Amino acid sequence: MSNLKISIVIPAYNRALTISRTIDSFLAQDYSEWELLVVDDYSTDNINDIIYEYEKKDKRIHYLLNERKKGAQGARNTGILHSQSEWIIIFDSDD
Repeated sequence: MSNLKISIVIPAYNRALTISRTIDSFLAQDYSEWELLVVDDYSTDNINDIIYEYEKKDKRIHYLLNERKKGAQGARNTGILHSQSEWIIIFDSDD
């Protein structure tokens, strides 16, 4: 287990227009011991480009792509499987 305390899992499908606002809300927090796993459920928009830009700026942010469309729960499960921390929080992509 790593030193991370919280893994935030965000399942996302075609959320290129809203995902930045969601990610920015985590970046604005004072607490810093977290990782953010954005799980793309095989989107058809450019969400991957947006997440890649965030990954370049902050090593706590990670983009994961489902190999096929699995739905929200399948995307959550992908994030959970890749989690590296003690606690997991599931967060919607449009919150």
